[in-house]
Amino acid sequence: MKKHTIIPYLTGLLLSAIVLSGGCKKHSAEDPGATPGNGIITLTTMSPIFEAEGGDVFITFHSTAAWTAEVDQTWGSVSPSQGDAGEATVTLHTDKNSSGSERNATLILRSGTTTERMIFYQKQENALTVTKNRFEVKQAGDNITVEVIANISFEYEIAEDAVNWLIPIESRAMETTQLHFQVKPNDSARSRIGTIKIQSRDLTETVTVYQDGEEPQIILTEENPIVESNGGTLTVELRSNIPYDIQLPDQPDWLREITTRTLSTYTHRFEADPNESYDSRSTRIVFTNTESGISQTVTVTQMQRNAILVSKEQYMLDAAAGTLEFKVNTNVDFKITTSEEWIRESQGTRALEERSLKFTVDANSNENPREATIRLTADDMEQTIKVYQAGRDGTGILRITHTNGAFAIPTFTGSSMFLYGTVSWGDGAQEEYREGLSHTYRSGSSHTVTIEMMGATMFTLPDLIGITELDLTQF
Repeated sequence: MKKHTIIPYLTGLLLSAIVLSGGCKKHSAEDPGATPGNGIITLTTMSPIFEAEGGDVFITFHSTAAWTAEVDQTWGSVSPSQGDAGEATVTLHTDKNSSGSERNATLILRSGTTTERMIFYQKQENALTVTKNRFEVKQAGDNITVEVIANISFEYEIAEDAVNWLIPIESRAMETTQLHFQVKPNDSARSRIGTIKIQSRDLTETVTVYQDGEEPQIILTEENPIVESNGGTLTVELRSNIPYDIQLPDQPDWLREITTRTLSTYTHRFEADPNESYDSRSTRIVFTNTESGISQTVTVTQMQRNAILVSKEQYMLDAAAGTLEFKVNTNVDFKITTSEEWIRESQGTRALEERSLKFTVDANSNENPREATIRLTADDMEQTIKVYQAGRDGTGILRITHTNGAFAIPTFTGSSMFLYGTVSWGDGAQEEYREGLSHTYRSGSSHTVTIEMMGATMFTLPDLIGITELDLTQF
């Protein structure tokens, strides 16, 4: 792929784009089925190109019968909107384009049974810009001129798959930032697309050249777009020399077309909801011309919600040395770090395929309990696992027998910075300790609550009602 460097010698030079192949399709007298009673429209003006600021352009044409005029996008308008047979001039108006993208619309002229369409363009606001991003060339080929608005040097390159048929024409006009290209005849029945990329530092403009083939075609610029998991707007660009309908045959509840008239004729936008699941999902957008049987499909894939999930975020270990092993559910690769040296990942046991992690835990030779943190990180995601290890002989067991229908456990205090334990309610239920924890029983018989606490030195009972026995021998 050959790059070309251009250094403009005029600052802020504003030029108009020229498409030597013309910008409109003629019906009129060449159509053997047309008669004066049907109405014939002959355009005498090239397709206009508006600057980002907007403005007015005069369009002239001849009609053999009464005519009407309209624009298919709300940012453009035409006046007058109707007239009698004969020579006519209308004013085509565009509002300011404050977006960062070029847009296009269609002027539609109707006379009797004849409809004539003219596509016109409006540039976006940009520091490096070309006066037109889209060129449509007939099958026989032609020359095109790309006008670049820039006061800094820039480079351009032709896409590798188009270098054999989209040829730069070297001329002195290039010094005025006019880039001339020859489009060779298209011997294929299918249409084709080529791009010219113009770059200057971190600014980029892409010019797309569409060339017709012998057959009617609907051409997609991208067939497999990807949408991020957080959703947003998907833009689908295409080129067609026939009318088409848009369908979403899968009827997805997470993707819908934005059906406002503020979009461009060949630019379609769709809104995607966030994907809250942990699997990617896909659907189809189909562009179809029923009469010719031509259909093109865009397959849209939305990325899954990335996550690192563990079944338990806290582990309590005794003072002896050992291992800690747990499963991780994740759809991303991740990094493991530990906050303390006494707990570390066991070498050779990590297997992302199994999502099974194993850690070596050293013995705690001190009387005081200790804690460590394991962090699993991937991009902007983080999962934290707390590991508590008892001190030597540092786990206390408190047993309370009672006859109450509901029971609230004592409040514990200790000299360490954390308290951790488990509560067995005496009816088969068990859960981790937390302050203010209570439990309701289904039967009114006597129950013994067993509380294993790490780091606790004192406890306070809310009351003694219904308590028949208090065992402190292991606390």
